[in-house]
Amino acid sequence: MDSLLSFPLLLFILFLCLLSPILLKRKTNLSKPTLRFPPGPRPLPIIGNIHNIFGSLPHHAMRDLSRQYGPLMLLHLGEIPTVIVSSPDAAREIMKTHDISFASRPISITMDILSFGGKGIGFSPYGEYWRQLRKISVLELFSTRRVQSYRSIREEEVGNLIKYIFSCASHCQPVNFSKRFVSLINDITTRAIIGTKCKNQDVFLRELDTVIKLGAGFNLADLFPSSKLARLVSRATKKAERSQQARNSFLDEVIEQHKERKIAKEESKVEDLLGVLLRLHDKDTPSSPLDMETVKTLILDLFAAGSEASSTTLEWAMSELLRNPTAMKKAQSEVRELLKGSTHLSESDMDILNYLHLVIKETLRLHPPAPLLLRRQCRETCHVFDYDISEGMTVVVNSWAIGRDPKYWEDPEEFKPERFINSGLDFKGADFEFLPFGSGRRMCPGVAFGLANIELPLASLLYHFDWKLHNGSKPEEIDMSESFGLTSRRKTPLMLYAVPYETNTGISG
Repeated sequence: MDSLLSFPLLLFILFLCLLSPILLKRKTNLSKPTLRFPPGPRPLPIIGNIHNIFGSLPHHAMRDLSRQYGPLMLLHLGEIPTVIVSSPDAAREIMKTHDISFASRPISITMDILSFGGKGIGFSPYGEYWRQLRKISVLELFSTRRVQSYRSIREEEVGNLIKYIFSCASHCQPVNFSKRFVSLINDITTRAIIGTKCKNQDVFLRELDTVIKLGAGFNLADLFPSSKLARLVSRATKKAERSQQARNSFLDEVIEQHKERKIAKEESKVEDLLGVLLRLHDKDTPSSPLDMETVKTLILDLFAAGSEASSTTLEWAMSELLRNPTAMKKAQSEVRELLKGSTHLSESDMDILNYLHLVIKETLRLHPPAPLLLRRQCRETCHVFDYDISEGMTVVVNSWAIGRDPKYWEDPEEFKPERFINSGLDFKGADFEFLPFGSGRRMCPGVAFGLANIELPLASLLYHFDWKLHNGSKPEEIDMSESFGLTSRRKTPLMLYAVPYETNTGISG
């Protein structure tokens, strides 16, 4: 990936310095003397402030810079003037006080390719089209009733995972949880969306992985959108075009097969999400935005949102529990005492597992699925914290930095689920010191869908097994490094040995 962390970008920038002085012109009115922009490091010609975040993960580098320049900071990322938001108070201004002014999305060249021109709920601009998609998402796709209708799918797939781990344990084989969590959530998501696992599913999911890796917005063409040369030499745009073609072909095939199953009356008893979208598409009302391309884009949104956040959170939750044996013991004791004698856990058991919910909250605080929330675009020049943010500017909320702000969190780098006892803090968007899913109009609409994929798998792993680290590592030696992308995955696979809990005799591989 030709991200800002890659050497080819440096070579390209040097070439641009010699060849393209026209890129010095900014796309927004940054030179107007009447406007007072947020402070930030002095930009260099052409590259802006790319060098200020080079060599580090962007959310880390931006947090470090914000300590010097403040909670509202202006960075020039190539041609793109970008305001970085790094405190709860600043986030409240952007996502509540001035929410309507920042309700739109900028769309990069790469993401324009990957998202069918920004036709989905995630990247479509604010307006009537987006409002219709949001309404469909809230009322049809992610309603409580809809999420609960897929309970049997989740329970069945978690049961399959537990059997697989028992089999590995009986053969003294380690489990690659980074891989298994992705597989689990993808299987659940695929069945909920399409109705069944399908041919070429793995190929399609690999292409979704391409979206995650390319979607961060730090590719050459995204940083220098006015440069035809940047687009020509960018590997990211070529990868995006290949990925889009492959995903489009897969979705055409899946939709055709779904229609054939309906004609043959082979549909499942529970309406899958593709069935919901096709039903709404077939209504063909004047107010409906659902042409077939929009249907396909929404399917991509569902896959990306439904699988990535859940698998990433599970991976980090297990990592933090292993690194903190006291918290692991508390979580295991709770589930084993309250559900003693059960051979299989069910979703109806989850409500009584209070400490498990604290673990999930603390994991989301330290490891929000998207450390930099999806970018917003200023729709009209407005005044925030004595500074001006002009129309067209990009705004990025650093959710990762906010969740570790020492002004709001005691021992912010420590994993302490107990901090949420009697706190009332939640991730529904009202508490701006805790924003793993965003807030305001552009908050992720699929939170309930994602959380349902986290609780049962985590509780089942804690109930059925004790855990040993691969290669005899000590808890403090666990590598907690993050990878670069739209989401924040572990950089190295989480490899563990499972030891079946002695009272469990009802399940085997």
